[in-house]
This record gives sequence, structure tokens and C-alpha cells, in this order.
Amino acid sequence: MDIKVFLNDICKKIKYKPARKWISDELEAHVLEIKENYIDDGMEEMKAEEKAVSQMGSAEDIGKQLNKIHRPHLDWRLLILIFILMAFGLLIASFKGISNNANYIEIMIIYMLIGIATSIFIYLFDYRKLKNLSFLIYLFTTIVMILPMTGLGAFSKGIACINLFGYYFFPGTIAVTLYIIAFIGFIDSYNKNNTINFKIQNKIFSINKDFIKIIGLTGLSLIMMSSISTLTNTLILSLVYLVITTTKIIFNKENRVKNILILYGAIGVCAFALMFCLKVNPFSETMRLLSSFNPEIDPNNTGYIGMLQKEILQNAKLVGEAKTEVISSNNYIITKDSNYTFIYLLGKAGILIAGILVFIIVLTSVKLIINAKNIKEQYGKFLIIGLSTLYIFQSFASVLMNVNMGIQSNINIPFVSYGSIYFIINIWSMAIIFSVYRKKDINFEEPKKSKLFTKIQNLIFETEEENENIDPELNN
Repeated sequence: MDIKVFLNDICKKIKYKPARKWISDELEAHVLEIKENYIDDGMEEMKAEEKAVSQMGSAEDIGKQLNKIHRPHLDWRLLILIFILMAFGLLIASFKGISNNANYIEIMIIYMLIGIATSIFIYLFDYRKLKNLSFLIYLFTTIVMILPMTGLGAFSKGIACINLFGYYFFPGTIAVTLYIIAFIGFIDSYNKNNTINFKIQNKIFSINKDFIKIIGLTGLSLIMMSSISTLTNTLILSLVYLVITTTKIIFNKENRVKNILILYGAIGVCAFALMFCLKVNPFSETMRLLSSFNPEIDPNNTGYIGMLQKEILQNAKLVGEAKTEVISSNNYIITKDSNYTFIYLLGKAGILIAGILVFIIVLTSVKLIINAKNIKEQYGKFLIIGLSTLYIFQSFASVLMNVNMGIQSNINIPFVSYGSIYFIINIWSMAIIFSVYRKKDINFEEPKKSKLFTKIQNLIFETEEENENIDPELNN
């Protein structure tokens, strides 16, 4: 059997067609190497080729083994965990619907179906193309953040929102996730050699253009978030930025300790300067924070919700509804606001059911961390790290806040809070993670760049290819 027939027989067994050429080229190089060794030993070329092919083994067996390895993978374990979280969301929506005679569960199902249907396209989409669209994603997100300042603007609970065909939603809900995706693209594309040299008093200085771009766009996104959205969203976005940047520094291995010290030192100085500029009252802020953990300090003001939560905790049953008016009546914020989903579930269903929810959240978090560790392709790894950090922080911050062990803030448990655009965004985020996992063993071909998107992006920033064509002496 000659090499071409052997390779064709193997490729026929590989169902994922984009993998065939890469595998064929790799195997051909290996067979030719064995063939050359036989020729060097004095064997005729035809016999050397036949022996090299026979030494490889059965084409059918090799093809079957490679087909098992190099094929799209669906992370069934993570998918089951996500559906369990959604089931908890439906359970809570049913409790709210029974209590308020409202159609919470119908709304939840509608958003769930919309999210799942649209996420299929995201799952099948080559996530690596997002990297080339990073700036356009950033630009789109910034436009969404600006919309409340136009005729589409409105206010809900004192926060700027968008009124679109009578439907109100907060732009920060969308912006946090999209800004994270754009930031990951910027960080992953960072090139330490992309510098501009200039002279000051006969001394040559260098500025990295990618660094300036990242700092500028990151700062602008945080300003936009703090001005239009909530402080909670701003802090969450800052935290994810910090985790991704720290991960990038660790991966680079060069001057890791020095760069991390510089990063965190700069953040500390900026935080102090911001507090000074905003004239934050340390005493009032300290009281607000302390009342989140000990509501008795200010029971009628900042500790009011904490007192309601404490009453539920004190009257909670192992299984069943707590004997307290906070749960049985619809006049309390606990029963109305999705921020208090966990304590509402604990009060309605009992400690055991709420404990199972926490256990599922922990399992989901661990699975996401394991996935990030197992992904070899750097951009995909960063996407999972960034979006997983967002999920983990939101989930645990919300649970802790609900039991007076965290700061009171406007934050929900992903997939568990009843349906809204926030619910769909969470599904899309997970669809991206599933898309990364799907291609973890089949990243052979490079994703094609859109000429239109590339031209639009080049109007704002130069590409690396353009920079390579510039004479370095012109920068001096």
C-alpha cells in the first residue's frame, strides 16, 4: 500500500473534515521519515515505502482512534449543571408566581427558550473570530452604554436604562460581559515589540502602542460603567480585568513578580486617588459595610434588608416555608427583587434545598476552573478564565450577601434569578465557554478574517502587519 492510499483510508474514518488535512500532513511527514531511514539502509524506494506504511499499523484502527480524539466535544457535565441551575430558577419563578398571581414562570421559560435557541449559533461559531472583532465589540458596547443619554433613555430605580419598544433594560447588564470579551482580545493580542521610539534631550524613550491602547480603552470602559451603570458592575468589571491581566503576566513568566507588584501598586494608588477625588466619607461607608454583616447597627436604614434576611434565617426550616411574614407576605423587598433570590428560596423551600443550590454552584465553579486549566489555546483559555470569573464572583457574592456575610449590592445569581436580558446574556456567556471546549482538540485551521471588519478596525488602529512594514528608523 502506498502512502496516499494509506492516508486516504485513515482520513475516511475521521468525521470532522477540517482535521483531515492537518492529520494527513502530520502522518505523511512521519511515514516519509521512516521511509528515508529504510532507503539509507540500502532498501529500494518502493519497498521502503511499503514497509514504512506497514510499520504504522492498520489504517482503519488508526483512523478510528484519531476520530475519537480529534472531534468536537460537548461538555455534558457542565451542561447538566447549567440545566440544574435553570431548574432552580424555574422553581423560584413558580414560588413567585403562586405568591403574586403573576406569570413569572412563563416569562422565565420564554427567556430560557430564546437564550438556548440563540446560543446554539454561538456554540457552533468559531470563538477565535471574536479576537479579530475585539475592537468592534468594544465599540458596540460603548454605543449601548451611551444610548440612555439619547431619546431611548429612561430611569429605573434611579439607574439609567434603555427604553426599547416599551421594554426597559440596563445597559450595564450587557456591557460587563461584552467589555470582558473585548478586553481579552486586547490582552491576548498584546505585542511587547509594538513600540514607538522618540527622543527627548538626546535620550531615546519607547512607548508600547498596545499598552497605551489597552490602558486607554480599559479606563474609558470603567468610566462609562461607573457613570451610567452601578458601582457593583464597575467593581465586577474591574475585578475580572485584574484577574485576566494577572493571568497574562503569570503566563509570560518574564519579570512576573515585578510586573504584578507594579500592577497592584498602581491599582492601590488609583483607588486611593479616586476616593479622595469623590470625597468619600470613610465613616459613612464603613457603617454601610458593617451593617451588611451586622444589620443591628442600623436596623432602620442601611441594615433594614439585613434584618429581614436575619429574620428568615432565624425562622428557616430544614424543608418547607419559614414561619415569617417576610416570606408569606408580598409587601417586602425580599419577595420582589431578584437580588434576594437565594434568601427567598431558603425561606420558601428550606435550608436543604438552598444548600443543594450552593452545592451545584460550587460544582459548576470547579468544572469551569478545570476547563480553563485543560484548554491549551491561549485565547480560549483567557475567555474561559474571564467569563468563569464573572460567573463565580456573581454567584458567591450574591449568596453571601443574602445571608448577611457579604456587602449589600445589586447582584444576581446567574441562571437562577428569574428571566430577563440578564438571563440571556448568561446563557450566551456559557455558550462561548462551550464553544471553546468544543474545539479544544481540533484547533487546526486558522479562522478567516472578515475583510470588512478588518478595514473598519484599521481606521482606528494599525494592524501588526502594517507595523511590520514601517521602517524602524522612522520612529526615532
